[in-house]
Amino acid sequence: MSTKPTSKIFPFKTFISDLSTNLVPQSLLSSPENGAGGGRLVIVGDVHGMRKSLEELLRKVGFDKSKGDHLILVGDLVNKGPDSPGVVDLAIKLGASAVRGNHENAVLNAAVEINAAKDSPLPSGDFTGISVGPENPEVDLPKDTVRDPEKPDKCASPTTRATALALSPHQIDWLAALPLILRVKLPQDLASPLGDTLIVVHAGLAPSTSLENQDTYAAMHMRSLIRTMGDEDKLIPSETSGEESWIMEWDRWQDSLSSKTTVIFGHDAKRRLQRSKYAIGLDSACLYGHKLSALVIGASDGKIDHQVIQVDCADVPVAPTISVKQGDKAVVG
Repeated sequence: MSTKPTSKIFPFKTFISDLSTNLVPQSLLSSPENGAGGGRLVIVGDVHGMRKSLEELLRKVGFDKSKGDHLILVGDLVNKGPDSPGVVDLAIKLGASAVRGNHENAVLNAAVEINAAKDSPLPSGDFTGISVGPENPEVDLPKDTVRDPEKPDKCASPTTRATALALSPHQIDWLAALPLILRVKLPQDLASPLGDTLIVVHAGLAPSTSLENQDTYAAMHMRSLIRTMGDEDKLIPSETSGEESWIMEWDRWQDSLSSKTTVIFGHDAKRRLQRSKYAIGLDSACLYGHKLSALVIGASDGKIDHQVIQVDCADVPVAPTISVKQGDKAVVG
């Protein structure tokens, strides 16, 4: 893709991270003599600071780290909801993996702005009582394409600044270390409806583009793909919802490949839970009072099995930010 990271993309320490194989469900999981690990992968959609909802979801799935269960978060752990520090604390406590979402990126940039203004480190301490309201609508306004480098970047919204101030330096450092993409290689000796590889990314991936060449901004913001005028074969990631999700084109591309890759993502609260042959979208709009979703992946009887488990929102929701209308379709930020 032609769009490359700009100064508003907080620097990545790791672009692509591979999940350790001892965290992946194994074919001999139930064998007593095996003795080696593996529980389930529990991949959770956008939490947005809704800690009570996350705790309730983990209770419902019976999450047990001591039995080898591993938590993965698809980004947007923080911002807008009531307890971003609590969500990050819980993720750290459970040894979770996660990828960076657009809201982590915004909070990291806000932390830089705050430090530059104060010339001092962010305060630490217990900020779990801080409640932040809906994001500024202008901040979430989708653009026609995924990035317009000619337009100046806006400063952090009051909500994003409040989140950055609520997080301790250790929590900020943890967020800064999150990769853009998490790759999970599934065991080759197990039959898998998910293909050979799982990719966890916040918003999406461009088909026919290698992981190494994915655009950082697009991977954190895209919702659809649009065709270029005069070049119908060229697809450009877009933040707007479009006529169909980007996953439809992803499925068409995967159908042409011998080795299949399933993408697990979030970000698209308007469409909520999405399922296709090779993609599962887990943002089911918990922030706005709907459900929080998890994809639970395990191994039994020589095959990979998976199911989506949901809980109702257990936190006080925020009002949706309606950024723009496309015909009769409203896009939430």
